[in-house]
Amino acid sequence: MHLMIPHASALDEAARHAFASLALPNLAAQLARLTPTDNWGGDEFSPQPPHQLALAALRGQSQPSAAAWAVDAGPELAWALMTPVHLAVGTDGVDVLPPAALNLSESDAARFAALLQELWPEAEGWQWRLLDAHRWAIGHASALDGLQAASFERAAGRPIEPWLPEARVLRRWQNEAQMLLHGHALNQAREARGEHAINSVWIGDIGRSNGQPADVTVDTRLTEPLLNGDLAAWAEAWQRLDAGPLAQPLDSLTLSGERFARRFTAQPLSFVEKLRRRFKAPDVAAVLEAL
Repeated sequence: MHLMIPHASALDEAARHAFASLALPNLAAQLARLTPTDNWGGDEFSPQPPHQLALAALRGQSQPSAAAWAVDAGPELAWALMTPVHLAVGTDGVDVLPPAALNLSESDAARFAALLQELWPEAEGWQWRLLDAHRWAIGHASALDGLQAASFERAAGRPIEPWLPEARVLRRWQNEAQMLLHGHALNQAREARGEHAINSVWIGDIGRSNGQPADVTVDTRLTEPLLNGDLAAWAEAWQRLDAGPLAQPLDSLTLSGERFARRFTAQPLSFVEKLRRRFKAPDVAAVLEAL
């Protein structure tokens, strides 16, 4: 089995401190047995997180298309992930609040999606999928082609400026959504309950799928707590990963952080290398920090 673990580490100093103190014996055993092979990514400023670049390579695609993968689509339509967000204006700029801060129920999400469908109507060829309360997908035969935008996973909980799209049409769509949402009764009801207004949407992860599956099991349990900045929950999820999937025999393991996704696979080893690995345990914290 090939296991992929997105958001296995982060560059935030608090996150580094958290994984430095984690006890992950099964991960250590896997790293002692497997050999580093493939590497994807480059830096933390790329619009797509490294695990998506790795998935694209495994699917035989030149670019990631996480939205199309999420709806299990073929190449007929291009898809984008749309995420309801609250943009918080502060003295240092505008931040994208993490998903947990919204406390958005699936029923409320459906109401907001129904409202926004007037901007991307089915009568003009748009298709909608509500994947969960925080992830919707919109698809079209041509309107999304050639557009590039950062993944919401890059922007969540961070200043918005580095991740704003360059394409005018994406900025226009975002502005139109903000105007439609501003002062709407749905948001007035949320604010009356003491909740953040849904004052914008994030459109990203755009692309088409070639329909080719990736022979990999992606375990995303680290994603939500890290995007929400809940490092205690992230560390607990790591412990469950170590006691669960990482305790099983693996042919291949891909660990992904903010800069790189690195794959480790079972390879024939020389007698000397077997001895070296037997007596020198891998530095798990160093491996994770390098991602």
